[in-house]
Amino acid sequence: MSQPTQFDLPDQPFRDGRIGIIDIGSNSIRMVVYDQQKRSPVPIYNEKVMCALGRGLAATGMLDPDGVEMAKQALRRFLAMGRNMEITSLYVMATAAVRDARDGEGFARYLEDTYDIHVDTISGKKEARLGAFGVCSSMYKPRGITGDLGGGSMELVQVDDGHITDHVSIALGSLRMIDESKGDRDKLRKLIGKRFDELEWLSGQKVPAFYAIGGSFRALARMHMESVDYPLHILHEYKVDAKTFLNFAGTIAAMPEGKLEKFPGVTARRIAALPGAAMILERIIETAKPEHIVFSASGIREGYLYEKLSPYIRNQDGLLASCTEFAVKGGRSTAYANELFTWMYPLLEKESEKERRLRLAFCLLSDIALHIHPEYRAEWAFHRILHSALTGLTHRERVKVSLALYHRYQFKLKDEWPSLRLLKSGDREWAKLVGSAANLAYHLTGSIPGNLHKTAFITEKNQLSLQLGGNMQDVLGDAVKRRMDGVREAYRDFTA
Repeated sequence: MSQPTQFDLPDQPFRDGRIGIIDIGSNSIRMVVYDQQKRSPVPIYNEKVMCALGRGLAATGMLDPDGVEMAKQALRRFLAMGRNMEITSLYVMATAAVRDARDGEGFARYLEDTYDIHVDTISGKKEARLGAFGVCSSMYKPRGITGDLGGGSMELVQVDDGHITDHVSIALGSLRMIDESKGDRDKLRKLIGKRFDELEWLSGQKVPAFYAIGGSFRALARMHMESVDYPLHILHEYKVDAKTFLNFAGTIAAMPEGKLEKFPGVTARRIAALPGAAMILERIIETAKPEHIVFSASGIREGYLYEKLSPYIRNQDGLLASCTEFAVKGGRSTAYANELFTWMYPLLEKESEKERRLRLAFCLLSDIALHIHPEYRAEWAFHRILHSALTGLTHRERVKVSLALYHRYQFKLKDEWPSLRLLKSGDREWAKLVGSAANLAYHLTGSIPGNLHKTAFITEKNQLSLQLGGNMQDVLGDAVKRRMDGVREAYRDFTA
């Protein structure tokens, strides 16, 4: 029986040392501290101050004076926090407001001289590239167009399985639009239309997805989640049908600010920027014709770190790198995960590459709840992964893997959580089969590598049996027989 190609797992999944990024944007200054420099860094501290450096920039050409003073205070605090958290590396970058303002270079120089830091004022094209890299770092083989809406500019990039082609930065930041339109929605729509008319490469694309990056876009996603009673409150990889979202965006674009204030999920500081963000998404949907809108919580900060990785680490699968770290930090063996992955193959011969990838992620996580009280292992494992910071999987895939982990510890589902609504036909059966097979494997080997290959599943005429070789006959008992019965039941349901 032929075996599928194995996925490469990182041999050095993580490195010691916290790493910090301070992002001096047009609307806010944010510091994020990540646990380590690695393929999928986890943010362990995240704080922003709404300085609005770019307020009035379109009219005056200068940074907002009040914003400058707030920025100095914010930076002083952030640097102190970095020292307290003992970060080993710190990057400070500035984007559109500092880049475009006549006094931006002087402001950056003041910060460097006062605080003994280097401020990397990045170009519009680099900002576009970093935003796209942020998506590539946290989603699996993205295809379409990324759009990063900041306070002073918007960056559009075409991506294809993580490779960047066309990219551009345009003067359509949320603060800039407010300044130039003076609150006039008709003027705002004409302004957006003029900017998009200059992007010939965007017209008629019919791309698979538009990846929306930035706080204003995320605010729209949060509002849409509330409006449809979405069961999983995770913004990253929130995916909606573009044609359906077009109607929602049109409603927000025309909604008076008084009504926007009462809309569930809206924060007061985002209200003024929402109509412009909604109009941009309308234009994107009408021009590039994406099938879906996918919202990203990753942007230029994650892209900044991703670009600094070696090509070898950058090319690793972010999900599998994170799952490998889960296994290693939990004291579990990745060798056993690979054995379990290969051993299950006869049960799932027709699975796709994406399904195999999910199954390997599951195998790496399969022993995640062994330190939990037996009565709570299944439910704990389900929610641990459902609510985790793992990236590189869609919401549906997140629920699917979480349910498989539930069945790793409990055959029958005892609760019906709202998030299970995100599953599609066959997902529950896959989860039950994969989970119950891993439970059987545990009772055959105790999750110790080197023994599972002595057993094998035999599938003949839709009948499933387990072949035991060598001394594995000695482990046969009621615990194994009961779990093999469960695997047979799950296999019948899966293949029905």
